[in-house]
Amino acid sequence: MHSKHIYLIKHGETEENARGIHQGQAVGGTLSKRGRDDIRTVGRTLAAAGMTADQMLVSPMSRCRESAVLLAAALSPADARVDDRLAAKNSGHLGGRPRDLAAAEAARQDVPIHQLRTPGGESSEDVQARYMGLWDDVCAGPHRTTVLVGHGGGIACLLLKLTQHGFEHYLEYVPGSGSVTCVEIIEDAPRIQLMNGSPTELAGHLTARTGR
Repeated sequence: MHSKHIYLIKHGETEENARGIHQGQAVGGTLSKRGRDDIRTVGRTLAAAGMTADQMLVSPMSRCRESAVLLAAALSPADARVDDRLAAKNSGHLGGRPRDLAAAEAARQDVPIHQLRTPGGESSEDVQARYMGLWDDVCAGPHRTTVLVGHGGGIACLLLKLTQHGFEHYLEYVPGSGSVTCVEIIEDAPRIQLMNGSPTELAGHLTARTGR
């Protein structure tokens, strides 16, 4: 029985993350030293475990493209390309501003924060639909191993769907710098083998899984 593996990798920490700035699509972002180190650790660990990536799909934001370059140096994916569906949330005028402004805006409009949609922007529900569309295509596609390099918000939205939880659990699923989720797909049924594992946890998980 053939299975597929999909790895969801959050970009490394950025200088803006460290300052509490919500980047969204407004700010491309530059990886901090910690962010670069985290991503290099992930790439080295996956390569040491013998993982070969058939394809790597990457958000167009610079923080993800920078992360993908570091990952590709270790993993040498057969096909690496940008997929716009992995982009960060379009937060309109809230992009590039302090994170707490979104909660204040949602309270002012009296809507749940996951339904807040700025003029010309997206809600978290919109992002979830976008990520799920890509997920379904990857699951139906021919590749045995796929790496998706995306954003904390998008990955959290996707994990909510995979675990069948509502947005009230959103914060429980937001990954940290370079966090890795590994999902095995057997007969179209997803099984989460590792969820939001930190770069330093990854080696132990892979050793336990492979028995090495």
